[in-house]
Amino acid sequence: MRDLREQAVSLARKLLSLRLDRGARVAIIAETDPNFHRMFFACQYAGLVPVPVSASAFMSGRQAYVAQLKALLRGCRASVAMAPSEFYPFLAEAAEELNIPHVGTLEAFERLPDSQESLRPSEPHEVAYLQYTSGSTLFPRGVIITQKAVLANLNEIIIHGLKLRPGDRAVSWLPFYHDMGLVGFVLGPMVSQISVDYLKTWMFAMRPLLWLSLMTRTKATISFSPSFGYQLCVKRLRRDVASTFDLGAWRVAGVGAETIQSAALAEFAEVLEPSGFKPSAFMACYGMAEASLAVSFAPLHQGITVDRVDPAALSERGIALALNGRDPGSEGEVSNTRPFVICGVPLPGIQVEIRDEQGRVLPDRHAGVIFARRQYYVRVLRQSRENS
Repeated sequence: MRDLREQAVSLARKLLSLRLDRGARVAIIAETDPNFHRMFFACQYAGLVPVPVSASAFMSGRQAYVAQLKALLRGCRASVAMAPSEFYPFLAEAAEELNIPHVGTLEAFERLPDSQESLRPSEPHEVAYLQYTSGSTLFPRGVIITQKAVLANLNEIIIHGLKLRPGDRAVSWLPFYHDMGLVGFVLGPMVSQISVDYLKTWMFAMRPLLWLSLMTRTKATISFSPSFGYQLCVKRLRRDVASTFDLGAWRVAGVGAETIQSAALAEFAEVLEPSGFKPSAFMACYGMAEASLAVSFAPLHQGITVDRVDPAALSERGIALALNGRDPGSEGEVSNTRPFVICGVPLPGIQVEIRDEQGRVLPDRHAGVIFARRQYYVRVLRQSRENS
């Protein structure tokens, strides 16, 4: 951590030599690489706003990726854009028509002269970074995240959601440009001062069992994934080698970021039982970039709980009529139910309402639009940040 701070401060002094306006946006292609951390935190020290952008070149194809980059750079009005060397050709092509003043690799920015101007790190009320949404339903939208908002959410996650304890250690393959990867596994370990080991996202996609190998080697206690990550491991795993992994230390197997598939998780737990993995480690959560990251967590050590509802009532009346696996008034099992994994209750400080199209608050178990807001900010992490 000390080395990272020194490197970030040094780079911040060089960024100041560009004489950018305070709060200028710095787009960073968010590859899983230590240079991301250096540039991200350098922006904090220099009073600039980092904008993590997609590093999906190897999955989406050159033309589509360059077009996506161009749209993201234009949308965030970047004054600076940085990419690892392997991504620089894509960035240069995307930035060519946008007249971005400063485009380069980290090494290029490190060659800048030091500014004699004093560092003025971002204040609690100022913007910490700009987070693009996942774009699962619409084109990614930029969300402005303030310092005090993300620190408050990290406080809620660390203390109330994960209940971190001495000896905890994390592993992540989640991309840094996604809120779960950035807040959960870049900023979270920094604030809580726990160790984290990273696996590149594209490496996980090609060889998902590397995730389990890394969990085994480090005896990590915390790791998160969408349902498909657990499912992909099961597809690639030969049952006779499940016992070669040691997942007994994994106490929080978080799952979120998409509709949670309970069947996939149950299969993962069954197949990996010889490794020591416990189904009770699963913890469902719900979040959104607009909330920094987390909105709700299910209770720890209780595994996955499923709520089964009448699909007809849900689609026709917007009511989640609970069936809980049985037909009311009958002894037979209901085959036509729709399962939903319960994602717990809102974290302290977050208020959630479900409203209809006219903005009226709906009763429990009614479908509508999710509205969330933070009611207060916790001071403990702000004080920790000021003392660091």
